This record gives sequence, C-alpha cells and structure tokens, in this order.
Amino acid sequence: MPRFRYRAVGNDGAVSEDVIDAPDREAAISQLRRTERRPVEVVPDDEVPHVAGWPSRARRKVRPSSREAHVRFTRELATMIAADVSVDRALEVLAQSAGNNALADVAGTMRARVREGQSLAQAAAAHPNVFSPFYCATLRAGEAGGRLAEALASLARYQERMAHLVNAVQSALIYPTLLALAALVSLVVLLVYVVPQFDQLFREAAATMPWGTRAVVGVSRITVDYGWLILLVGLGLWLYLRMNWRRFGIRSWLDRKVLGLPVVGDVVRRLETERFAHALGALLQNDVLLPDALALTADSARSAVFAETVRRSTDAVKGGSTLAAALARGSVFPAVALELVRVGEEGGRLVEMLDRLATSNAAETETAIKRFVAILEPSLIVVIGVVVGAIILSLVSAIAGINALAF
Repeated sequence: MPRFRYRAVGNDGAVSEDVIDAPDREAAISQLRRTERRPVEVVPDDEVPHVAGWPSRARRKVRPSSREAHVRFTRELATMIAADVSVDRALEVLAQSAGNNALADVAGTMRARVREGQSLAQAAAAHPNVFSPFYCATLRAGEAGGRLAEALASLARYQERMAHLVNAVQSALIYPTLLALAALVSLVVLLVYVVPQFDQLFREAAATMPWGTRAVVGVSRITVDYGWLILLVGLGLWLYLRMNWRRFGIRSWLDRKVLGLPVVGDVVRRLETERFAHALGALLQNDVLLPDALALTADSARSAVFAETVRRSTDAVKGGSTLAAALARGSVFPAVALELVRVGEEGGRLVEMLDRLATSNAAETETAIKRFVAILEPSLIVVIGVVVGAIILSLVSAIAGINALAF
C-alpha cells in the first residue's frame, strides 16, 4: 500500500509529522481528519527526501528560491485556514517550519500583528517588499467576504502559474545564453590575443592589407588599448539607465519596441495577457470592485505598456465605458482576449471568461516560447559563424596577399 508523509495540526495546536499508509492521498487526508488532525501537507513518500525530521529539516537543508518559498507559504497558509486553523496558529506554524528564513521571520512578525488585533491583510501590507498590493487586496477582499481560504487558494494558483511561466522562460533561455557567452568569450580571445599577433606580422611585412583586414585589426587595437574604458563606459551607462529607468520613460519606450518585434513581441504579449487575466479574475472572484481590481492588476504587470493601458482603462471604466472597449483603446491586447472580455461582460460571466482566457493562453504562451527558442538558437549559431568566419577570412586573405608579394 502506498505511504504518505504528512504534516498535521492537532486540536491542541501541536504539529505532528509522520507517515501514513493509505490507498491514495484523499484517503490519507480522510484518515488524518478522523483522528482529529488537520492536514497541512500530504505528499507521497517517494517524492520527498528520506531525511529525519521531514519536512522542516529537509527544506532547510536545500533552500528554495524566494519565488518557490513564497508559493509554498501561500499554499500552506491556505490549507491551514481551510482546515479551520486560526490565523494566529497558522502563522505560528509557518514561522516555525518555513523553509526560507526570511519568510519565517515575516510570518513571525505577521503573527504578532494579528495578535495585536490587525487583520491578515494589514499584517501582510506591513511587508511591501514581500507582499504586493495585489496580494494584500485579495486578502482584504477575502477577509471582508468571509472567504479567506478561497482567496489564499486563488493567490496560490496565481503564484504557481506565474512561477511556472518564469521557470519556463528561464529554462528555455539557458542554452542560448550559454551560447552567446561562449561566442563573446571567443570573440574577445580572437581580438585580444590572436589578431594582435597577425597585426605584428603585417607591420613587419609592410604590406597593404585589404579593407576587411584593416577593419578587424582596427577593432582589435581599440579593444586592446581601450577595452577597460569601454567596460567602464558600458557599466556607467547601465547604472544610469537603471537609476533613471522610469524617470525618462526609458522602460516604456523599450517595452513598446519589444512588443513590435516579430517573435519576441508575441511572447511578451501572451505572457502579459495571461498575467492580466489571472490577476483580474482572482480579484473579481473575491468581490473586489472592477475599478479597484484594474488598478491593482496594472501594478502586477511587468510590461510598462500593458500597465499604462490598464491604468487608462481604469479611468475609462470609472467614466462609464465597458472594460472591453477601454482595453481596445490601448491596442496591446490580442483580439481574442478583447472578444472574451466583451462576451463575459455582456453575459455577466466576466470571471469565467477571464479564467478561460488565462487557461487558453497558457498553452499558447508556452508554444510561443518554444517557437522563439527554436528560432533564436540557429540564429545565434549563424551570427556567431558569420562573425568568426569573417575575422578568420580577413586574416587569411591578408596572409595570402603577403605570400603573393613574396613570390
């Protein structure tokens, strides 16, 4: 019979961790509830490391990324609240067992605030670097409507999907990034170490070099003599742009240019559309008013162009416009997304249509990412081959010219 490792909270508030034999996960949860224990986590035994003191020690041994830890924090809090564990006690459990020390500290301070009489949303809002306005607003709406567990569950689903998207993009870009770095290192080696040796040979021969060779030798001399200055200027420019990213509208200009690119623009458009649908749907499902939900959804956007479009839509909706008409003025959302929003508004099923939009866009987003990587990899190889080949060809042609003069 399968074995499941669990973590559960008893009526006295004590946390127990052990294994249980059951036909499936649902049966294991039922057994725990019959023994008056509220399950916090139930995982197949073969999917967790066999380390004494699972799961807390195992998680501390291998620290997850902040994104993964944040998702786990929300999911476990939702599970405990749904199991009728008090918010105070749930935060105490998370403070003791969170695999991320920073989140454990946050849970501890949140518990102290809750014990002082603050709501969970107020306690979360005290940590703006950890919990976004969208996160806090969803909690506030869930508490006001008596559906805190549902609000936390929707937040966990949203975080899990966004984390999956980010991981998919990062995984897809690993090979192209390594390829680009290898090409950059090869180019630097050629310009700094190889070409200067041929440059000395050409000077001694006092021969007239072809224009291509002269260009390569000139770039090599600049790299050798002023490479440090180029690096300093590049670093200074990067720091300047980073400090004034929003001040001069650089981010908005760059995001607009990215959306205009043939393949990359399609990937970004689908990513932002899915993020918009998930965020707005989660807020509306928890009875947040549409104008407020739009304002918070704009804050969750990663593209400045999408954020500006949603913010303008907020003002238009307040003025009496429909959401579909307001979003259409920005010309950044796909036509299918606008049509689903329009149908949802007309039929009083906006949340359902947003969920459908997010679901359908999920598969299309991953397909667009795969298509982008499929084009990027051979393109990088071709560019690298052309650049390196041009350098080598320029050197060989100059050497051939010198040998011809010798005879």
